[in-house]
Formats: sequence, structure tokens, C-alpha cells
Amino acid sequence: MTQRLWVKLMGAFVMVITVGVLVTVVLTRQGAATQFSHFMVGNQMVRPQVLAQVLAEYYRQYDGWEGLDAALEEVIWAASDGGMMGGMMGGMMGMWESRIRVTDATGRVVADSHGPPGEQLFTLLAARGWPIQVDGETVGTLLVEGTMMQMSAAQIQPLLAGVTRAVLIAGLVASAIGLGLGGLLVRQITRPLTALAQASRRIAQGDLSARVPVESRDELGQVAMAFNRMADALQQQEELRRRMVADVAHELRTPLAAIQGTVEALEDGVFPLTPENLAPIHQQVEVLARLVEDLRTLAHAEAGQLALELDQVDLAQLAARAATGLSSQAAAKGIHIQVVAPSPGPTALCDPRRMEQVLNNLLSNAIRHTPPGGQVTIRVAEGHDGVELQVQDTGEGIPPEDLPHIFERFYRGDRSRSRETGGTGLGLAIARHLVEAHGGRIWVESPPPGASQGACFHVWLPTRSPG
Repeated sequence: MTQRLWVKLMGAFVMVITVGVLVTVVLTRQGAATQFSHFMVGNQMVRPQVLAQVLAEYYRQYDGWEGLDAALEEVIWAASDGGMMGGMMGGMMGMWESRIRVTDATGRVVADSHGPPGEQLFTLLAARGWPIQVDGETVGTLLVEGTMMQMSAAQIQPLLAGVTRAVLIAGLVASAIGLGLGGLLVRQITRPLTALAQASRRIAQGDLSARVPVESRDELGQVAMAFNRMADALQQQEELRRRMVADVAHELRTPLAAIQGTVEALEDGVFPLTPENLAPIHQQVEVLARLVEDLRTLAHAEAGQLALELDQVDLAQLAARAATGLSSQAAAKGIHIQVVAPSPGPTALCDPRRMEQVLNNLLSNAIRHTPPGGQVTIRVAEGHDGVELQVQDTGEGIPPEDLPHIFERFYRGDRSRSRETGGTGLGLAIARHLVEAHGGRIWVESPPPGASQGACFHVWLPTRSPG
């Protein structure tokens, strides 16, 4: 069974909080127990066992307790665990200053931190101290009075248990608050991911309208925006695919219907089997062949599988050849084709056959949209880091609403006129892909309606050296 993300995140929160509470309890208990093993003298924290050892070293060094009362402060300092910081810790733990007395083996006080030595102590009082031993022999006793640190183990254990219980309760309260806040944080993380997963499943099932709400600008919000952009692209591609299938079916149906009608008329004897009656069939077959070739070229171009035979090409000569090839078509409408280019013309590294195909598509489009008596102009000029070709007509121009779609497959601003003139609606799409295959750009500009000039197509090709 797949474990959900929020379970993993909450488990991680619980683990971290549990470890934190346990560490806090253990360290607090150990710290409290450590403090109870000290007593305070002045601003010094001293362990009685350590002080007893230092006193034994003193006895061994001076062979007795002579002068200990005067040196007691230095001895205590040598045995202490801390100066001012120790005093602060002692104050924080609620400790007050202790009275230190050292007796000899007979019970006589030889050093006192609060008064002169010489007082004789009872044996019962001496038994409450820490023995001072030198070479296995008890030479004196360390007595501590007036401090919490003289509590017995039976007294300390309940106090430590209370400290532990208080810290544990505080940790549990903090854990509950932390888990509550962690739950809100986990919810903020998992809710967008859940929506993203649901939208992904809808898209996988074919519902390309699925989108996810963008609720933030962080990484999760950026993922949501990227997903929505992907879904938009998929929906757009699906719409283009459906439209392309419908357009291809339409383009095939028209010539096939004409061929079918002519053949049936010939079979029924309505038309005699003459070259004149076969000519429409041949014409429609050419339309079908041109459509299939355009589709094949477009598919290869979109897949990046076009084979380009690159060479240094004089674009002025290329433009002149393209104009000559379509001169008869233009003359039939009374349209003049003009080529404006320097001599010698600028060169570019390109496939001459493919670039002539681009010019033919642009010229054919310009001739179709130029009224009789108009003019189509081809300009060749050095551009910025490349060479620019322009094909401009004197037609009606392109409506602003059509400009963003002019290079799409099968897009036509005037479908009825395009069918009559035999256009497949693929010429500009093919031109765009061919230009981009050369590393160039193609775009169109059109003046407002009523201007004296029509649309102007621009082709920019980079200047590159062979090899």
C-alpha cells in the first residue's frame, strides 16, 4: 500500500519532536543531578569529593594541617568547577553559600570558612562529612553546612522526579502545539500536490480542460503554473490536431468528389471519354498530389527531419528565379513582379531548393491576394547579422485578428477564395518551418485597412561561413 506524503511528513515531525523532548528531559535531569552534587563557597561551585582530594594533597604536601585555615580559600578555588559562571549557576539553582570546616583525625576544627579554627566537634557531627584519607589512613573530615547539596539520595530523587515531570509536561505541551502547526504546514504542502495529482489523472483520461488553482508564488505555485501551461499547450495541440484532421479530410474530399463525379459521368455515358473530359480528373489529381507533398514536407519539417543541402547562395539570383517561375501566373492577372536587389547580391548559407520553395510559397500567396493590375515586390538587402528578404504586395492586407494565426496549418482568412485558387492552406506553415530549419526567422507586417500597400512578409537568414 502506498504511504501518503502527509503521513510521512507528520511521522517526521513526530520523530523530531519526540527526540527533542527526550534529549531535553535527559539533559535537564542530568544537569539538575549534577547541581545537587555541588555546594557554593563565595562564588565558587565545589564538589565535596574533589575538595576532599585536594585537602588530602595539602596534608601530604605539608605533612599536616598547619596553615590550612589561612590557605583554605585557595584550596577551595583549586577544587572549584567555576568562578563567576559557577556562582550564577548556583544562584539560578536556588543555592546559598555553604560553610566549610575541616577537622583533623581527633575532630578538632583546623580550618573554618566562617570563623576561627579550634572548635571541638562531636563525633556525630563529624560522621556527616566526607573523610579525608592519605595513603589509606583517615587524617581528617570535610564538613559542609547550610546548603541544599547536603540532601540525601532519598530527598534528591523526588526533587529530580518533579523536575523531570515538569520538563516532560512542558515538552508534551510544546509537542502538541508543534504538531498542530506542523499539520497546518503539511496541509499547505499536500493540498496543492493532491490537486495536481487529480488534475494529472483527468488529463491522462483525456480531459484536457483540467487545471490546478495557483494559491502561492513559491515553488509549489510555480509547479502549478507550469502544469497549467503544459495543459494549455496540450489542449492547444489537441485542438490543432483535430482541426488538421478535419482540414485534411475537407481538402481531400473536394478533389475526390470532383474525380468521383467525373468518373461516374464517364461510366454512365453522360460524358464521352475524350481528353477534354479527362482533363478535370488530371487537374484534381494534381491538387491531391500537391496536398500530399505539402503534408509530407510539413511533417518532416516539424519533426526536424528535413535534409538540407547547404551552399553559399546569391539571394538576388534566387529571387529572380522565383519571380521568373511565377511570372506567367502573375501575368494572367495583370500583376507585375519586381525584384529590388544590389548587384552582386548578398549571399547566405542555405539550401537553394528549399529557399526557392519558401519564395514560391510567399509569391503565390502574394499573387492570390493582389488585385489585377497590382504589383508584388521582392527586396533583398543586408540585414543585422544576416540577409533579409521581403515580399510585399499591393493587396488588401491582412486583418489584425488574422495576423497571429497566419503561419498556422490550414489557416485561411478567406476560405472560399482560397479553395477557388487551389491553395492548400499549408504554404505559409511550410515556409515558416523551412526558414526556422535554416536558423532564420519569418514574420509578417500589414498596414491598417485602406493603405496603399498590402502585407509584407520578412525572411531573415543568418550569415554563416561554410564549414
